[in-house]
Amino acid sequence: MVAPPQQTEPPVSSPAPTPNGHTSARTLGVIAVPAQSPATATPANLSAAHSTANRTPAWLLLALLVLAGTGWLLWRRSHRLARETDRLARQHRALQSIHKRLRNESEQLRQQATNDPLTGVLNRQAFASGLREMLEHLSHYDQSVHLIVLDLDHFKAINDRMGHLVGDQALTLVTGVAHEHLDSADLLGRFGGDEFLIACTDHDPASAAALAEAIRGAVETEAARHEPPLPELTLSMGLAHAGPDTGYSADALFARADAALYEAKRQGRNRVVTASDDPPATTSRGIERHL
Repeated sequence: MVAPPQQTEPPVSSPAPTPNGHTSARTLGVIAVPAQSPATATPANLSAAHSTANRTPAWLLLALLVLAGTGWLLWRRSHRLARETDRLARQHRALQSIHKRLRNESEQLRQQATNDPLTGVLNRQAFASGLREMLEHLSHYDQSVHLIVLDLDHFKAINDRMGHLVGDQALTLVTGVAHEHLDSADLLGRFGGDEFLIACTDHDPASAAALAEAIRGAVETEAARHEPPLPELTLSMGLAHAGPDTGYSADALFARADAALYEAKRQGRNRVVTASDDPPATTSRGIERHL
């Protein structure tokens, strides 16, 4: 009786290459997936093999989640910063607009408090304040103060014959001409009605008289050129000086210039008269009275 042949274990050998060039055992990560023979390559086996091959490590998934979360947080933060920057920019523009408006309103209030609304020159109070300051600095700078009081001749006739609008034009014509002849440090103010005041320091008595005469002549010329012409518009002017040793107050200096103005009118108008050294007669008018 012939004994059956003993079954022996097949020798373990290295995986043989398959026809497509791969080995018979696929190595994926640390898992070796045996090559499937046609008999064992069932759909369930293939699905399990692919699931094992495509499995993503947990640490990589965690890293991706952390990166995604960090990116989202950075986007939220940058978006919030952009909105905050835009809000601050709008507030800054609003504050700038408010500041500009308040500054303009402050300047308007200042001008209303110190300037004549029609001609734009200093009003009586502001001029008196500037003249007092000039007189206070006489001894410090060893200079003289020259005060001119001027009056428009026949102004009432211009108003009555041509109307108040033309009368206002005559007033602005006079102040415009005066501005052209004065320096920035000089003062020009409206005393009231058709009377104006000029105060200057950078002159000697002779040049101050020449300045007054230049203004008088220029007003006469411009009045003739005005449309409609204003032949009646001329100036009578009184001029007075105060030196470092005279000790004149603003009212005292005004009284001297005012007396010279009345002398110019008495002599026929349209002229400049300089105050004499004699003290003027007592007058109820004063630049500082009733302020």
